Amino acid sequence: MAASPIRVAIVGCGAIALEHLAFLAPSPLVEVVGVCDASPAAADFARSKVPGARAYRDLTAMLEAERPTVVHVLTPPHTHPALAAQCAEAGCHVICEKPAAGTLGELDAMLATADGNGTWLMESQNYRYNQPVLDLVAAIGSGRVGEVREVDVMISLDLVSGRFGDLNLTGPGVNLPGGAVHDMLPHMAYLFLMLSGAETSADRDPVQVYGRLWNASGNVRVGFDQVDALVVSGAVRGRLRLASDLAPDAMRLVVRGTAGSAETDIWHPYLRVEGGANVGKRIAVEHLVSGSRLAWSAFTDLRDKVMQFGSYHGMTRMLDDTYSRLADGAAVPISRAQMRDTAALVDAIVALGGAS
Repeated sequence: MAASPIRVAIVGCGAIALEHLAFLAPSPLVEVVGVCDASPAAADFARSKVPGARAYRDLTAMLEAERPTVVHVLTPPHTHPALAAQCAEAGCHVICEKPAAGTLGELDAMLATADGNGTWLMESQNYRYNQPVLDLVAAIGSGRVGEVREVDVMISLDLVSGRFGDLNLTGPGVNLPGGAVHDMLPHMAYLFLMLSGAETSADRDPVQVYGRLWNASGNVRVGFDQVDALVVSGAVRGRLRLASDLAPDAMRLVVRGTAGSAETDIWHPYLRVEGGANVGKRIAVEHLVSGSRLAWSAFTDLRDKVMQFGSYHGMTRMLDDTYSRLADGAAVPISRAQMRDTAALVDAIVALGGAS
């Protein structure tokens, strides 16, 4: 006999909730029983995506009425600790949007509350599941880049206009120690740790961080809108950079090793691998192969846009993996150690703002 679907609720019905609901609403693994938001319009809109779910404005009322097994906390980051604690104390597991907490200390307190109530907490690290990232992992695993020596994560994203910098709006970075940049730092941190191999090295040296976090625009609301950090973990170094004054928007990943290099872009996917036999006098062959891959990427990008296979496809994969594991009685896929390592690296980068 098939197991009953897992009872799920969400608190926070903004734009990111629609990405979670893209998996939750049609999945046979779950039953979405409630959606909650301080805005009735937002809650009603989210409920319209999930027939049978009920809309609430108060989390306490939803927890008492629906008794969910898992709650997705999708509210602004500064509200996460209190809401996650309330869910844990009601006996609910929590999947929390990034950053789960503003500091490692806050995250540890959230984990302790979950432990004390016999529940678990998982931070959403959805880019781990994006195809461009998996393509880099495959290139590393195949040995095509040799031993990894450098991992760069470079983001071009306007943090000054729209929800981040508009003085009339509330946005994700307002109450974070790293300002608007902080909203993207978890992605940058876990991707570096993942691709460098640091998170699988039990005896690695502490990660060292050098650089600058600053406000280049003068917009007081964003707090910080630029970061340029050199990160060193054992034999691997990397550059984590976010610039608000560059175009177009991009999230480029570059891995360099002792035998070659590989690069991609999460938001505009392609794969370029250099090295091996096609260097030196044979570089023209490499250019021909790389050009063919780029041309194929143009076709696949167009296909993905038509099929609405966007940059959030990793979210659906992450949640499918998570709930499939839960249905089988297995642990969630993003571990406590991975979350803590991410938060520790983010803390170190945010500390650069006090030194600038």
